[in-house]
Amino acid sequence: MNLLESLNKLTKNHLGIGIVDAWLKAPQTKEASQKAAQLAQTKHLREAITIAEKALSFWSRKPGFWERLICQILLGKLVNQLTQQLQEWRKQVGMVDKQLASAKTLLKLDTGDPWETTNLANIITIYQRCSKILHDERILQAINQYQQELRKRHQFQGLVKQAESLAENLFFKNAIATYQQAEQLYSTQAVTQAIATATQQVPQEELYAASLQRVRQGETEGKLRGAIALLESALVRFPRTDGRELLHKLKSLVKGRELFRRGLAAEEVGDFPTAISLYENAESLLPESTNCRIRLGLVTIKIQDWETALSYLEDLPGEQAAYLRGFAHAQQENLQIAYREWQGLSGAQISEQREILKVLSQRQRLCSLQNIEELVKAENLEQAKIASTEFTQKFGFNKLIEENLQQHIQPRLEAAVWQGYHWKVISQQAENDWIANPNIINLHNWAVANYYHAQKDSTHLINLIISLSTALANLHKDVNLQDVPWLGSKPVDFNLVFNQIKNRMETFIDTIKDKNIDNYLKFRDCWRLETLALEIMGQPPIKGIKINDIFLTPGCYNHYLALAQSNNFNQIDPNQKILHCLYTNWGLAVAACVAGDSQRAIKLKPINPAISELEIFANNFVAYYEGCYYLQQHKWREAINPLKQAKSEIQVNKEWQNEVDRLCLLQRQDISEDHEHLVLAQFWYDILDSPKARNYLAEYKAEKVREQVANKQISKQKALKELEKIKLIDADNPIVIDLIQRIEVALAVEVIEELLNKNNLEGAVNFAKQNRHPKVKNIVTEICVDILVDGFKTRKVGFEEIYDLGRWAYELSPDEPNIQEIYLISQELHQIHHLIKRDRYEEAVRRTQSSQYDAIRSYVGDYFMMTLIRGIKSETLSTHLVHQLGRWVYELCPYDPDYQEIYHRLNIR
Repeated sequence: MNLLESLNKLTKNHLGIGIVDAWLKAPQTKEASQKAAQLAQTKHLREAITIAEKALSFWSRKPGFWERLICQILLGKLVNQLTQQLQEWRKQVGMVDKQLASAKTLLKLDTGDPWETTNLANIITIYQRCSKILHDERILQAINQYQQELRKRHQFQGLVKQAESLAENLFFKNAIATYQQAEQLYSTQAVTQAIATATQQVPQEELYAASLQRVRQGETEGKLRGAIALLESALVRFPRTDGRELLHKLKSLVKGRELFRRGLAAEEVGDFPTAISLYENAESLLPESTNCRIRLGLVTIKIQDWETALSYLEDLPGEQAAYLRGFAHAQQENLQIAYREWQGLSGAQISEQREILKVLSQRQRLCSLQNIEELVKAENLEQAKIASTEFTQKFGFNKLIEENLQQHIQPRLEAAVWQGYHWKVISQQAENDWIANPNIINLHNWAVANYYHAQKDSTHLINLIISLSTALANLHKDVNLQDVPWLGSKPVDFNLVFNQIKNRMETFIDTIKDKNIDNYLKFRDCWRLETLALEIMGQPPIKGIKINDIFLTPGCYNHYLALAQSNNFNQIDPNQKILHCLYTNWGLAVAACVAGDSQRAIKLKPINPAISELEIFANNFVAYYEGCYYLQQHKWREAINPLKQAKSEIQVNKEWQNEVDRLCLLQRQDISEDHEHLVLAQFWYDILDSPKARNYLAEYKAEKVREQVANKQISKQKALKELEKIKLIDADNPIVIDLIQRIEVALAVEVIEELLNKNNLEGAVNFAKQNRHPKVKNIVTEICVDILVDGFKTRKVGFEEIYDLGRWAYELSPDEPNIQEIYLISQELHQIHHLIKRDRYEEAVRRTQSSQYDAIRSYVGDYFMMTLIRGIKSETLSTHLVHQLGRWVYELCPYDPDYQEIYHRLNIR
């Protein structure tokens, strides 16, 4: 033995641990600890546990002082840490194993019914939860397998529902094709029956389709009344929606043509108001409105209503429409426009009229030029500006007129105003210029003027907010920032300028807070609206309302609209609903909601009812935030009306649905009374119809039914009807299903008791067979077994009764092992009895002797003994037969103590 071995042995005997062994094991333990930790990080916990257990097996679980000291020197706290980690890993793996066991239990409950998805979803959730803790390829494969199965069931359900809808709407061929797609996924009796039912209706559908084809042919040929009669007849037999729609279209066409003819007649006799009314009504009914609009244009020209005539004729193609538009414009002295309308028309008379228009237009144009020149000479610059603008509107762009206006007239007008430093006047003039000609220069001037005006009078801060916000939206277009001398060749940092101006504006608004809180709130609301719009529009903006290529913020748009009443706007994409809402009178409330200030939004929302589609959306948007605000404040009753109002938007917004679910779940925890639970659940369900809401409502409706049954306020039959209605809310609710089963079982037990009271056990058995509840079958099975066992013991039941009772018990519970054994015994006794009835006693005895059941031998032996005793008492048996019966009894029951005296007397041994 060398020195190290001696040292190791010595320390092991005296210190409880071999120091050499510890020194050799320490690096192995470190390496194992690192490897186990790496495996645990990648969720390979089972492998990590194995390695940790092996590494720790050398070290004592309850080390002494010296072992702890040596371990501390060699490994520090590593062993303790690894031990704790091992415990945690075992705990996690144990939890996973329990979860997997529960998943397997749920899996056994899954019958493969394609309409049942709850258990499958729960199984997937369990496996996913396990996969987050433990890496196991089998778990991942199971998740993939059950997810595919769940998708398959959802697809099946969707196809069946689609097919049901098609069948309900009488599209039977399409329904059959869809059912067949579903059948490829799952072949169920219900789908097969649905296909058969739909197939029976196909001949009727084909007759209808043939009629519909003839109707469309009649429509094409213009035989509308005959087509209508044929279609009405077809719809009586097969009332399908496409036929009703076509019938409505054909009747509208007939009525529209009739109104048009009556309009022509009214126009011919000079009854123009009636003609206009008839033509307008006909236009709304006819698919092609050109002829109606031409006639409307002609009638309004006849009564010299030129503007109305032009509105009817606008954008209509064809020479007739162009001629009429030109005529109306000429009557209004819009000669240039009239000339352009007539320019493409042919005909000598038109050419002559066009030349006359050309001469008149040139003369009118020359007069307008002379008028502008005289106004400028007379220093009447304001009128010169107006005349220049009117010239452009009437005769189109003219370079000389535009240069004169922009380079001479406008600068001199502006200089005259700005040199006065009267900011109120300057601000008003800049606003007028902006309204008259919305361009980037006028916008810049208006914002600057408003800034200086607001410095002197903060009550006019609104104008600064809306003009500055619009200036910020168009910052990249501002010519004043395109060539800044002190920047040299450096470009302007638009983001920096944008943020600095925003910060200065916010600081300015904050200074109002201590002076006038009402004004501060009003200015803050407006600024919040504008900044939200700027955020959505983008920087530089890519969406929003524009005029003359200038983006307008909501405040500026509404201010401009109130003063200018212009229609020259580029509208917002309808899909940009939030941004669009900001431009309505709901904008302030919507902006407050987005900012999270729902309490302020409630105060800001308009009191007038929402009418347009956009206003309705905004109303619903604010109502959602209002409802959520009340839920957050635990005032759920106040949340009912606004959330009901917002229902249509909530149902298409997944994020909103999740929030309402979350808040209602929190609210549910604060309620203790069942009737309040019911009200909240009904409201939640009405709003959202989410799985959680359905589950909640079904649970408390079922609880109410349970209480009513317990208090005998309703019968069990009525309770079942109520529960079936509740099941429509949540078909998979375990509480509802359990209560239904309990009541159905209770009712079944009442029927069974009634049958038993009438000594109709077979009727009870037949009833239990037809009942779907295993518990009912088990109850009757137990009754049969109890009667059989008791009768078997007392010998009060005969062979046939035993056979019937055993058979009934087996038919009700064929999978129970003890029932299977009872059934086998009853079958054997039945066969033995069959032999006895045919006087084949020897065979019956041999058959009994060969049975594996002592009970059979005992029963048959008792049967022979009772026969023997009765025969002796009645003296109807011969001595030979008495001895024979005694011998058979002895062969079957040789050791029965009750029979030993009889054996002795008969000298049977």
